[in-house]
Amino acid sequence: MSYAGTTPLFAPGPNPRAPALPWRSDDFVAVDDRVRGGTSHSHTAIIQYPPYSRGELVFSGFLDTLTLGGAGFASQASTTAFPVALNKNEFSGLRLVVRKQRDWHEPAPPADGDVPGGGKAPVRSFVFEIKTEVPKTRPDGRRESVVVWEWSFTVPHDDDEGVRDARLNAALTNDDFWVFDSTWADFKPMYRGRPVDADKAGEFLPHNTHEWSLMARSNFSAQSGPFVLQLHSLNALPSQPPLHTSHPLPSSTEATESWVDEKSNHSFRATLPRTPLARSTGEYYGFALFIFATVLWVGWIAWALTPDEMLQRLGVAWYPSREWAFLLPAWSLFAVLAVYAVFIGLNARSTPELDEIVNVANSAQRGVVVDMAVEKHLLEDRARLATSLHDIYDLPPTYVSRQVHLE
Repeated sequence: MSYAGTTPLFAPGPNPRAPALPWRSDDFVAVDDRVRGGTSHSHTAIIQYPPYSRGELVFSGFLDTLTLGGAGFASQASTTAFPVALNKNEFSGLRLVVRKQRDWHEPAPPADGDVPGGGKAPVRSFVFEIKTEVPKTRPDGRRESVVVWEWSFTVPHDDDEGVRDARLNAALTNDDFWVFDSTWADFKPMYRGRPVDADKAGEFLPHNTHEWSLMARSNFSAQSGPFVLQLHSLNALPSQPPLHTSHPLPSSTEATESWVDEKSNHSFRATLPRTPLARSTGEYYGFALFIFATVLWVGWIAWALTPDEMLQRLGVAWYPSREWAFLLPAWSLFAVLAVYAVFIGLNARSTPELDEIVNVANSAQRGVVVDMAVEKHLLEDRARLATSLHDIYDLPPTYVSRQVHLE
């Protein structure tokens, strides 16, 4: 997948485009409501099959609201630092690319109602969290709560007619992916699931990210049950120039750029500001070579095919014999064919015969001396085997042939 216009942070591995890091399931730690006595759970995994989605991250689990009386959450936290510092002067937000047709199925336990887990609807809303403060550790080993900056997004389902998340990028969303674009203003300060006054929370500084996580939250029994979120990539959106996601026709100041998903052959299209193209000197050299070749061809036509009377009327009194006009091209063609013949002959001369020892031995080998009069097999010689594992040696072909065919 092309990440033109954005800075990739995490993408399918093993070698994503720099500076992105590959998704790794062991970078995440489960932080579920089980720390408060709940029964929700979550985990992460890396897709290995099918090939078109290999390397993508799966965030899945089960969200329960019955145990804690309507509350519940399941999240996976990562302290792996972003490959670049998310300075507000350079970046305006994050882009999350989510696969529509998930390659992972999360089993659900039997339920009395229509929705497992006691909620009113299936899990469709997720939260992307960023912590800029380092939590303190209590004497009992538990971490104290800190202000968390949260961005909530809702993944549409097939039966959601006309229901779309406000941050869903309709211009880049296609048959395979949902594309969600956030700005730093979309990250709201929260403390233990409740909003915090912006003045008390202070300024959001994404470049001080200490921990980030993905969460499925019940929102007080609004949703529950099994959930699966398959992430293709996480990218940082640049501050300048801004990325336009509308559909106007390209004008003199805009250009349409296609982003191709290399694994599924689907494309993302966005409208980007047109920037002046830098021209290289190779274009001028190519044009000059074209002019020179054209003049040379016209001169050869005039030399070889123009009648003498016409040349004399034009004032051309002397020119080389016309025989050379035909001999030079003919000799050139013969020279090209002769080069092939010469190289074939040199290769044939340099190739040893099939029965020559150089086909299986050369000056770089480390041969072991074998006494052909000794009938003992090398593998039966305990004294030699005791020291043979320190280095690697080549056995003489004559000895190998004798052991294979004459024993």
